[in-house]
Amino acid sequence: MTCTRWLSVGVLFAAALAFPVHSLASDPEHPAEAVLQQAKDALASGNYERAAFLYASEVRSLVDAGVNDDRLGSALLELGRLRAAVGKCSEASALDVRGIRLLEAAPQPDPLILSEAWEVLAKAYNCLRRYSKAGPALLRAVEIERSAPSPRPGRLVELLAGQGEVYQAEHRFAEAENAFSLAQSIVGANPRRIASSEAALVENNFGMLLRLMGRNEESEAAFRQGLELVAGAAPRDPALQVALTYNLASLQAQEKRFREAAGGFAEATLLLDHGTSLPPRAAGQLLRDYASCLRKLGRGGEARALDARAAALFVKQPEGDRGQTVDVAEFTSK
Repeated sequence: MTCTRWLSVGVLFAAALAFPVHSLASDPEHPAEAVLQQAKDALASGNYERAAFLYASEVRSLVDAGVNDDRLGSALLELGRLRAAVGKCSEASALDVRGIRLLEAAPQPDPLILSEAWEVLAKAYNCLRRYSKAGPALLRAVEIERSAPSPRPGRLVELLAGQGEVYQAEHRFAEAENAFSLAQSIVGANPRRIASSEAALVENNFGMLLRLMGRNEESEAAFRQGLELVAGAAPRDPALQVALTYNLASLQAQEKRFREAAGGFAEATLLLDHGTSLPPRAAGQLLRDYASCLRKLGRGGEARALDARAAALFVKQPEGDRGQTVDVAEFTSK
């Protein structure tokens, strides 16, 4: 998840979740199994810098071997996704653009993979707040997905949720509401083909839009509907559960319902403590908001402890990675 913050604390999660990234195709031998497993392990532990370093090493291996096809394109997009996750949004977009060029130059590019690649690029543009580019990238992803031999309703739902987020960021609320409503209609028309987590994602992001529009009662209903969907999902998506729980608590805090909000913040923090992987800054923001809520309830000691945890996360650099850097300039020069 990216820690990009758009319009409010809650959108920190909504924006990130609007663009879930699926695995991009690559040659079975690239990246090498050992490197790939290390990268997966790093991601599972929330160590995005380490994962990015490993993917950069694999990209370097491909470049040194003279590979300049869709295999390199897929690796560049994976690296770009990870650079965006740690806030290196300009690097991410440059990597994504080159990766897409390589994928599209393949003899028979897979439209489903291309759709996902354009979505990755849109996420990087969102991270940069370049919404005038994020919107067209998402439209391109939608066009490719719809033209595929077997369009995936779930992917269309994800992309429409992303469009809603872009319009929301531009304060084009009516268009954003239309995008979310269309996503909901696809969910309703494909009850067995849309995962509960994907439907919950729409409710999460639509809830944030409704909150920004001042329609708090509808917003709360959307968050609660999303939580019901997450509870029935198999497997359950803990990051999405954190997002919905946090966004609901944030809304309650805004309405000065601090006791209810504290319960939600506590639940989200417990999920975090039980291993839900979030980028350090995203986790830090959650703890900081929980601390603010506790102060309203006169629980200053607990609030100070949470603030200390949050401060450590805001400056966190994973052990073992100090001195490791990812120089992407040479990977995007062609």
